[in-house]
Amino acid sequence: MTADRDQDGVQPCADETAPAISLSRINKYFPGPNGERLEVLRDIDLAVPDHAIVGLLGASGAGKSTLLNIIAGIVRPDSGRVCICGAPSEELNDWCAASYMFQDERLLPWRTAQKNVEFALEADSTPKAERARRAREALRLVGLDQFEEAYPYQLSGGMRSRVALARSLVTEPKILLMDEPFSRLDAQTRGLMHRELLRIHGLKRMTVVFVTHDVEEAVLLADEVAVMSPRPGTIREVVKIDPPRPRDPIEPQVAAYIRRLRALI
Repeated sequence: MTADRDQDGVQPCADETAPAISLSRINKYFPGPNGERLEVLRDIDLAVPDHAIVGLLGASGAGKSTLLNIIAGIVRPDSGRVCICGAPSEELNDWCAASYMFQDERLLPWRTAQKNVEFALEADSTPKAERARRAREALRLVGLDQFEEAYPYQLSGGMRSRVALARSLVTEPKILLMDEPFSRLDAQTRGLMHRELLRIHGLKRMTVVFVTHDVEEAVLLADEVAVMSPRPGTIREVVKIDPPRPRDPIEPQVAAYIRRLRALI
C-alpha cells in the first residue's frame, strides 16, 4: 500500500523536517580490468532539501551517474547509508516515490507516445482506464496532448524528451532523478526543456536531482550544486545558487556563479 498524497499529487515526507534525500559516508568500488578494486566514490555526504532542485556537477568519470544510481537503488554502495525522507532507502515501500529519467529517451518504438507513458504504470495494479487517463494528463503537462497517437519516429528529439519526461512524471513521484536528460539536444531545444522542467517543478513541487557536466545548465536550473572531484568522486563543495529564476547567463551575478563552478571543477 502506498502512502497518501497531498493535493498536488506528490507524496509528502513522513518526517517533514528531514531532507528528501540524505547520503552518509557513501563509498563505492568497481572491479578493475586486472582484478583490482577501483575506488569510484569516497565518503559522500549530501543532504537534498525537500522540493529543491540539486545538480550533481563534475567532469566525466567523477562518479555522478553512479551516485544517482545509488540514490535510485539501482546500484548498492559498498558502505554508507541512503535515506529517503528520513527513512533508510531499503525500507521504502512505495515503488513510485522516485522516478528516473535516463540520458537517452528509451522509448519503445512500437508504442505510441500514450502507450510509452502508460508503460511506467504497468508494473502496478493501476486499472487500464486509469493508466490511460494519467498518461493523457502527463502528456498534456509537457505540451504533447495533440501527439498521443504518434510513434517515436514521428517525433522530434525535443518531443521524444518530453515523452520521456511525461513517463517519469506519470507515477507522480516525490523525487525525480535525471541523468543528463537533455545532453543530446541542440542548444535551443535544451533551453526549451529547461523552461519546461522549471515550469513543471513549480506546479508539482517534487524534489529533483540531476546529473550534468554543463556548468551553465547547473547554474540555470539548480537551487544547489554539489561539485564532485575527479575519481574517486568526493563532494568538493555544495554551492547555493541565490539569483531568482529564470536566470540569464549573461547577468553579472549569474555569470559569477558560472565562473566559480568552473574554477571548482
